[in-house]
Amino acid sequence: MKILDSDFLVTILRGKEDIKETIDRLNEEKVAITSINAFELYIGAFKSRHAEENVKEVNSLISTYEVLPFDRYVAKVAGRIYANLQKRGREIGIRDVMISAICLVNDAILVTRNVSHYGRIEGLGVETW
Repeated sequence: MKILDSDFLVTILRGKEDIKETIDRLNEEKVAITSINAFELYIGAFKSRHAEENVKEVNSLISTYEVLPFDRYVAKVAGRIYANLQKRGREIGIRDVMISAICLVNDAILVTRNVSHYGRIEGLGVETW
């Protein structure tokens, strides 16, 4: 399974042409997003000048994917990841840790351009686009 990161989802929302080939390729696989990615998209939509319109666009986009939850077990995995990163002085944003944990628990590959952060997570499969 592939999980789309927020940077990928924002590119879809913005209608960028450079992503169409990747979308076509991913349509042949099982693709999902995380509840954390949905949260990030809603933050952007509500902060925007055209909030009502952008929230509708986010609703539409999110409805096309399975949304994987951040549950109690994922919270435990995320806590371990974050603690280990802190101990090594290699912290990343807490939401990126939460997304990583959901990917790991679901044995999924994350589709993102943010390799500098996600590359610090041991065992996380990352695919760039």
